This record gives sequence, structure tokens and C-alpha cells, in this order.
Amino acid sequence: MTEPAASGGLVDPEIALQRQVETLKQRFPDADEREISALVHGTHQRLKDEASIDSHLVALTEKQVTEELRSGGGTVHIRSDNTA
Repeated sequence: MTEPAASGGLVDPEIALQRQVETLKQRFPDADEREISALVHGTHQRLKDEASIDSHLVALTEKQVTEELRSGGGTVHIRSDNTA
């Protein structure tokens, strides 16, 4: 997906956060998608409120939500291309 030229090449944070929700739902198939979405959006907002620079907030959000889901006992599904 490409962003309009007027966006300066930057991805809309809401689109990026929704992609994170979808990715995390695949990695944690037993987790409720609404819970993942709430964690992603809440974590992103908290980081944004505390940040002086926001260029890496989306990546930091994914890392922190992944850690929170793991520490909460979430089982991580790791896709493997190895069919053997």
C-alpha cells in the first residue's frame, strides 16, 4: 500500500496501528481482537503523551504490546514456511 504524495511518504498512524492489530492477531490467535486493539491504541497514546519525538512510536507500540501479551500468557504463533 502506498500513501498519497501529499502525506510526505509517511504512513497515517491509524493505518499503521490497524496493521499492528492485524499482525498481532495472527501472532496471538487466542487473544481477543478487541483486547489487542485496545492495547495497541492505549499503548500508542501513552507513548505519544510521554514522547518528545514520535518517529518510532508505532514500532515501540508493537514491541510493548507483544511483551504484554507474552507476559500475560499469550501463546505466540510463529508462521513457518518449512513444510518438512
